[in-house]
Amino acid sequence: MIDRRTFARSSQTRTMGILFILCFCTLVAPAQDLPPEVAHYADTVFHNGSVLTMDRDKPPFTVTEALAVRDGKILAVGDDDRILRMAGPDTRRMNLEGRALMPGVIDTHSHLYEYAIYKHPREYQRILIRGLRQDGFRYVTVNWRSRESALADLKRAAEAASPGDWIFTLFTTDVNADMTRPKALLEFTRHDLDSVVPDNPIFIITGLVGRSGIANTKMMDIITEMYGENISGYSRDDQGVLNGRFSGAIGGTVNAELVPQVPPELSAPLFKRELDEWVANGVTTVSSRLGGNYITTYAYMDRQGQLPLRLAYSHEVGRLNPFLERYLRRMGGIQGHGTDRMWMIGISISGPDGDPPGAPHGRGGNNCTTLTKNQIIALDAYGADGGCRWDDPLDPAPGAPAIVNRYGYRISGVHNIGDKAVLLSLDAYAKANQEKSIMGKRFAIDHGLMISQDNIRQASELGAMWSLQPFLLYDIAPIVAQVWGEEVAQRWTMPTKSLIDAGVKVTYGADRWSDPMRQPMWGLQVLVTRQAVNGTVYGEREKLDRSTALLMMTRWGAEYVLREEELGSLEPGKLADLIVLDKNPLDTSVPDKALSEIKVVTTLVGGEVVHGSLN
Repeated sequence: MIDRRTFARSSQTRTMGILFILCFCTLVAPAQDLPPEVAHYADTVFHNGSVLTMDRDKPPFTVTEALAVRDGKILAVGDDDRILRMAGPDTRRMNLEGRALMPGVIDTHSHLYEYAIYKHPREYQRILIRGLRQDGFRYVTVNWRSRESALADLKRAAEAASPGDWIFTLFTTDVNADMTRPKALLEFTRHDLDSVVPDNPIFIITGLVGRSGIANTKMMDIITEMYGENISGYSRDDQGVLNGRFSGAIGGTVNAELVPQVPPELSAPLFKRELDEWVANGVTTVSSRLGGNYITTYAYMDRQGQLPLRLAYSHEVGRLNPFLERYLRRMGGIQGHGTDRMWMIGISISGPDGDPPGAPHGRGGNNCTTLTKNQIIALDAYGADGGCRWDDPLDPAPGAPAIVNRYGYRISGVHNIGDKAVLLSLDAYAKANQEKSIMGKRFAIDHGLMISQDNIRQASELGAMWSLQPFLLYDIAPIVAQVWGEEVAQRWTMPTKSLIDAGVKVTYGADRWSDPMRQPMWGLQVLVTRQAVNGTVYGEREKLDRSTALLMMTRWGAEYVLREEELGSLEPGKLADLIVLDKNPLDTSVPDKALSEIKVVTTLVGGEVVHGSLN
């Protein structure tokens, strides 16, 4: 028999229990009934798939079944049962049906604004003309079909101009432009321009992206008074007199500072079309070097909500700039600063060399290498020893890394093709390091068609990062074999695994504008197979396993763009930049040579669909 005191205590306990349950139920009322500031269900849930998390810096990383997104960030990853409990009545759901979900690809070296311009040169020319005229500048349209027609048009422009008017026009032989124009037009000098435009300053922009030009004497006087003559890039006649043609440092300076900028609202729609194509390929962050006008345009697009992906830029203030230190004194420390869609990651300078052998339109072959060419191929304008831009004693780039480091910046977004180019860049980094440590600052080398063991060792010692482009192996390795020999091609062409084994953090970039080469899954296939366009495998031991190659494209790329705390892996708290693939790239039933056939189904940036759908 239970006494009264025991019964009373038991009754009191039951009462307290009931009250506790009631309070608890009140606290855990449906999340949809609570203010959004307190808690709510996941916005989107993905389930029944293969979620490639990239949650470790080396393989193997975790592969699970499901993922939840809330407020643009990853809420949780795990098995279906756990994640589906986070879904409420308003949660969007995507049944992956066995498909793969992985972080959005981070492309660390592509030039999206250039691709938009090169693919649509006539449209961009119309934008340029409209912009100049809108801002009150005199832009003239010239018929470049012949020397005579060009001079006649320029003469009419001068006759219609008011005294003191600056005259601009555009002449380009860039990609996709009309290549039937006489080569003689490229040989115009200031004297030719003086004969038809004697009294007005005139500048001919000779490239769509503005790094060269031709000026008459009136404009030359303005330029030399502002910048002097002791700058690389001036072209001179046989007597050493300036002939009005520009490239290099002075060409870049004039185009950046004297040529009027295109209003951003005019070029934004053209640039937006290119960005949309890239998110359709699964790229959610792109790193590119940008000059002032392009920074202005993309920043305008960011403010207008027109950036479908994230843009991490290397500022071109260091490119072709003989006055870098005085500029950086004024800029202040803004590396890493920006918005969640656009931020600055470093300073770009002009590289020691430019184009690999076989590059189009007669520009190829200036690989800066320690090797002598065995064969000179067509379109090679640089001879047996190639060409090193930094051999010019007036080139400001060799001293730039020390200046950049002095003001708290890193070097990124710089082209290096040949092994000597890499050596020159790393030597410049080493000199910067002697003045002030660069360790941990992620100074970068981009490209690296020809990379020697000495290059790898020095990069490792300096803590440098490396951005590699699979097209160099696929397209150019056979040409390396032709020019320098099969052994060089096998040992030196993009030795990816050797770099990784030496502790160098390696990332991926497409640097191509056409499909399939700009597609990350195509790049994955090349990194895994190392098979070139001619069917030859170059560097068998440099093949990567699929997991490592995917880390290059995601987690490691986040380090290059200085956002590893927010991007690059599918972990709680990180931004929900995701792509859904129709096949799992880790599935061994998909042959290595079929990886490029994997398609992007859906792309999300910050949890919002920017390509495809959740169906």
